[in-house]
Amino acid sequence: MPIELPPAFAFSQTSLQDFADCPRRFQLRYLLAQSYPSPLAEPLADLERSLARGERFHRLMERYWRGIQPAEPVDPLIADLWATFRANPPADVPQAFRRPEFSLSVKPAWARGARLTAKYDLLAYDLDGEALIIDWKTSERPSRAALERRLQTVLYPLLLVEASPRLFGAPLPPERVRLLYWFGESDGATELFAYNSARYVADQERVGALLARLRALEVDEFPLTADLRHCRHCQYRALCEREEAASTFEVDDPDAFPDLEELREVIAAAAAQDDFVL
Repeated sequence: MPIELPPAFAFSQTSLQDFADCPRRFQLRYLLAQSYPSPLAEPLADLERSLARGERFHRLMERYWRGIQPAEPVDPLIADLWATFRANPPADVPQAFRRPEFSLSVKPAWARGARLTAKYDLLAYDLDGEALIIDWKTSERPSRAALERRLQTVLYPLLLVEASPRLFGAPLPPERVRLLYWFGESDGATELFAYNSARYVADQERVGALLARLRALEVDEFPLTADLRHCRHCQYRALCEREEAASTFEVDDPDAFPDLEELREVIAAAAAQDDFVL
């Protein structure tokens, strides 16, 4: 029997990453709405503190880019991140339009009816110039290769180009799009990805292939990942009998740890469930 997605389901970078990492995780989280029997990592206090820091810093950045100066003193939990931002803000941010926490969704023809969505921490652009997507990371900077592999790096510029005729009134050439990651725990270090037409075509093919692979699965055909690194911080590892793969919050391989910013909305939605365990 073919799978049935929830009504009005939209594929985000988080859900696509889940499917790419482990089809079974995608099935449990999005198709079965399974509660979480295991925490992301231990100790819970460290994890919860990191989640709170990320949430509060994102709210602070939203207010800041809306022109609302933060009250002093700044929340002690994120005072160091604020100081880092003030000392090392991102450079060359377009000035004409700055939209924090901006969401868009599109149904491109190549996605064969699938709706794709993205939520940008900050989208800044000049109508006759460049568009810059900024993503705030309260974690340490991983390797550039790890960021290159992430579906966030694929989906964010791709969807901006797809949405540009409706958003800007005219198609936006891929060469005018940039994606910048800013890392608060790495002294405000950044990683910049410049987009181009070749990457745009390749990203269409990559996301299209993922969607085709998902559509081809039957309801009982969502396999577990063969890469146990993806199980180390998965809340479903107990259901899959992979508890031995669990890891602590502090890990030697930061590329293997899930992007907590990506999981903010997923965790918030799951927290509303009575049987949710962080």
